[in-house]
Amino acid sequence: MSNEAQGERVIAVRDSKDPDGPKLFFSVSAWKEFLDRIKAGKHDLPEDMREGLDERFAR
Repeated sequence: MSNEAQGERVIAVRDSKDPDGPKLFFSVSAWKEFLDRIKAGKHDLPEDMREGLDERFAR
């Protein structure tokens, strides 16, 4: 059974330069874990891009 059929929210991610291209789907908990790892500096991302991640993505 798909996540939609169960009524669970999912986060869809795509390349904004290729809107018709492939999409990745994440559970809300997996997405939050990914954001936490970014904020903790465990992924190569500039500090200024880490600011405000909760406000932009974790709703």
